[in-house]
Amino acid sequence: MNWFKLVLASSLVALCSACASTKPLVDTNVTIHFPSSDPITSVTQADSVSDDVTLARSQIDWRFKQKEQICYDRFFVNSCLIDAKKERHDDLAVVKKSEVAANYFKRKNNVEEMDRALVEKNLAHPLPDQTPNTTTSPSADQVTPADSTNAIK
Repeated sequence: MNWFKLVLASSLVALCSACASTKPLVDTNVTIHFPSSDPITSVTQADSVSDDVTLARSQIDWRFKQKEQICYDRFFVNSCLIDAKKERHDDLAVVKKSEVAANYFKRKNNVEEMDRALVEKNLAHPLPDQTPNTTTSPSADQVTPADSTNAIK
């Protein structure tokens, strides 16, 4: 009976060590290939870039979680986690540039559309002509020195 326990324990240790030494099923060394920041010229292109950014962000987060799990199996866990976080930060910085460009174009386009709508509205409904009010106080040329001394009191 002791012999059976010894064989079972040694096979269990061999199996665990084999599992620990195998490579992960997921290749975490893939670099995120994101399009360069070409100038965005249309709203549909900006929407497409936004969708690509969302997808790239989810891939980066997924890859970070995979690397995080791998780090917990290593001896130097903190060093591995710091490296994984740095890599995630660098990848997100690349994606952020395209996201900022797409959002800038969308905001700029919205402002231009609102300005056009405002101009069209003003052209359709012009303001009535305002005539200057003639009953206002006299101008500085018409004030006599006697009037100015009375105004100071």
